[in-house]
Amino acid sequence: MSVIPASRTDLLELIAVSAIWGSSFLCIAIALDDLAPLEIAAWRLTLAAVLLLAVVRWRGLVIPLDARSLWLFLAIGALNGAIPFTLIGWGQQSVASSTTAILIATSPFATLALSHLMSDDERFGWGRLVGLLLGFGGILVLFSDGLGVGQAGNEAGGEAGGEGSSLPGMLAIVAAACCYALSAILIRRLPGVPSLSVVAGTLCAATLLLLPFLLVRHPPWQATPDAPAALAVLFLAVGPTAVAYVMRTRIVQRNGAVFMSSAGYLIPLFAVLWGWLFLDERPSARVWIALSLVVAGIVVGQWRSYTGRLP
Repeated sequence: MSVIPASRTDLLELIAVSAIWGSSFLCIAIALDDLAPLEIAAWRLTLAAVLLLAVVRWRGLVIPLDARSLWLFLAIGALNGAIPFTLIGWGQQSVASSTTAILIATSPFATLALSHLMSDDERFGWGRLVGLLLGFGGILVLFSDGLGVGQAGNEAGGEAGGEGSSLPGMLAIVAAACCYALSAILIRRLPGVPSLSVVAGTLCAATLLLLPFLLVRHPPWQATPDAPAALAVLFLAVGPTAVAYVMRTRIVQRNGAVFMSSAGYLIPLFAVLWGWLFLDERPSARVWIALSLVVAGIVVGQWRSYTGRLP
């Protein structure tokens, strides 16, 4: 399946999905006040799956049920939902939300390596490598600022469930980022399947994988979340899961996993922005420097794609 060069619309869609995902870490931190990581992941997936199944039925679309598609749905569902959602929630018990978003930005490197090894149409050259290095430079600049914000929030009791940035928690989040990278490669192995059908199938598979653990460890009839936690999970299901995953799948199918991985650089910037707006965490000069490096990295890394489509 060939990659279509990025257009202005593709860039805007990439920014939009990054903005939606950037808000997810704040919502997870809120939900962790009353729910366990496994509960957040399972309810988020279940609600999103029900919503998208209704949309698929309303649109008259079909979810392929042949053996190959089912195995891919299970693999993508595990790597794109069940495993990373649980790992991120577990990690955020000891890692601040802003730091979590920054750690997720490691996904482009895994995506770059996997795409080079597993795809014939996404081989990377010097342009992409320089772009990734520029973007990573921006993440490093933001990392020091993000840790400062996260530690300040922890000292003030402002970060839900955060008591410091523990190494196991950070490694769990990096592992989640690698899961996302591998899932992006697998998504492109479902060519010709509408993005709505792909996401509905993978979310259903992820839900089926987690439900047995939810019923055993955290029976739903025993859950008593307060209103903020319940609303946070509802938003996670509708926004960062149902809507954003459809957008992500469409971008991957059209422009490739490496282009989609650029969102990994934008997500932490939006996470800091939402913290500024809703938690009064004012960004420092480092954030603006990081933004410049990230944008430059995306432009350099995708320059040939842009010039191939833009007038």
